[in-house]
Amino acid sequence: MKLIIKQYLSSLKERSELDVILPSLLSQMGLNVFARPIRGTNEYGVDIAAVGKINQDKECVYLFSVKSGNLTRSTWHSGATDQTLRPSLESILDSYIPHRLPPEHKNKPVVICLCFGGDIQTNVRQEVTGFTNKYTTDNISFEEWNGDKLSDLITEYLLNEDLLPKNWQSLLRKSIALLDEPTSSHQNFRKLVLEISKTIGEDDKSQVRFINTINICLWILYSWCRDENNIESAYISAESAILYVWDAINKNFTLKQKNSFDELISTYQKISEEYVQKCILPFCKNLHAISRAINTRCSIDLNIKLFDILGRVAIHAEWLLYRLQKSHIEFPPSEGENQEQLEIRNQIERISKTIQELVSKNPLLLSPYKDDQAIDISLAAHILLQNSNNDVFLQDWIKNLADRIMFAYKAHIPSIYMHTTTLRNYEEILEYKNDDNHELLREKYTQGSILYPALMILAETLKNSELKADLVEFCTENLKHCTLQYWFPNHTSESYYYNNKEIHGSAFSEITETQYFSIPDILLECKSSSIDNLSAIKYGYAPLLLVASRHYRYPVPLHFFTAIIEDSLDTNKL
Repeated sequence: MKLIIKQYLSSLKERSELDVILPSLLSQMGLNVFARPIRGTNEYGVDIAAVGKINQDKECVYLFSVKSGNLTRSTWHSGATDQTLRPSLESILDSYIPHRLPPEHKNKPVVICLCFGGDIQTNVRQEVTGFTNKYTTDNISFEEWNGDKLSDLITEYLLNEDLLPKNWQSLLRKSIALLDEPTSSHQNFRKLVLEISKTIGEDDKSQVRFINTINICLWILYSWCRDENNIESAYISAESAILYVWDAINKNFTLKQKNSFDELISTYQKISEEYVQKCILPFCKNLHAISRAINTRCSIDLNIKLFDILGRVAIHAEWLLYRLQKSHIEFPPSEGENQEQLEIRNQIERISKTIQELVSKNPLLLSPYKDDQAIDISLAAHILLQNSNNDVFLQDWIKNLADRIMFAYKAHIPSIYMHTTTLRNYEEILEYKNDDNHELLREKYTQGSILYPALMILAETLKNSELKADLVEFCTENLKHCTLQYWFPNHTSESYYYNNKEIHGSAFSEITETQYFSIPDILLECKSSSIDNLSAIKYGYAPLLLVASRHYRYPVPLHFFTAIIEDSLDTNKL
């Protein structure tokens, strides 16, 4: 286990990776962390500062200067002074200790910690030792926190036998060993999270420790995935981890839990960002490039994966939108957005363009085979609706989507034009596609739909009355046997939204031949089945509901569209 952890530590980057894990470890060791890394500010050599006792020694101030990987001659001292360790240590001695150390800690012994995920290379050991000996005094000492020491501390304080027994450690090892089989790897990691969640207490300390442990385990899995250039297991494991952890801690959510959970969310977002940046963006501009990269000859397999990718890209943008909205609350853009807000907005616009490129370069995204692909379409549409510049593309996409869906159903030749069904997995769809008894089966596999109502709402939101009328006419003539419906969370949803242990929510399906989902009725239903009491909304993590919808295949709550729909209605009045 120590070798696995050390390999993970050596692969971490300094910024936003190793310096994110370290505060959690120090807190678990009983230290009070009073300074954390802040981007864009002069830290005077100190990445992390903490005060407390280690191994029952006297209380000391611990100042950490963090570097990634092995400490080499170039990372010890070179021309790039802001990226090397020695200038950082000199800055601590010259500036931080005499001028920036909080007054309450001035008279305490100071331990300057050289922290890195790997080892000190032999050719620089003498220089490091000479430096630390030269500047050691009665009140200032130095410690080396290398990969071995960090591995021991993580094993002792975060992954010890009390919290992660050996049989559970084996689940983590299996998850790493099966990276080439992402589904099997994820199943082991998911089982690990579930087993740990069963044992945590209700006290704050126990729950914080639980969150930190899952975060460390996820980081370990992610680092190995990154080394193998295959982050699929890390992605689906991260998605399920944030849902299961939230389900376990939301009953009595405290500030300490929030800090740890925010770090877990940050890990998930980092994995999601790498997935989009490395697996999607380089290929989305070229015709059929993503389709070829999926590497399958079966159109069903390709269709399922393309819509899955569409949903993942949209969810990544939803978290960016969440960050932007939070930043606007903290720093209202009364005189224009600040640099960070502009950067996030640019990222959202880039993802919106990526969604458009995905659809235009991969035509199968105009032909959903599964009715629940309405979820991925809704997520993508929600992002595109944030900017009116996307309306023309969205109009074309929704119209072409609807036209193809209706044509495929009417053509009724699944072997050539596969129409949308309620079937969910590859084997079932393949069997239906190759079955000769289509007439009887078609009605059986189209008895319910969330896709057609979603398209009707989007058509009305985009003021495309002609498309709405076409959909209504089609459903009236061809889908009399089909229950068209919208899904709303209800009083049972809080108990099952994040764990999927039971079916939850309510269906809205009051439709007649002349009344297909009146917008005012839907807005009224949204108000009567408010999502404000769901813990993810209450504590400010709204995108968790969207992650749960995508992960467990529940329709996207219409509440996320109400502001856009109401704005559309107001525009119509004008």
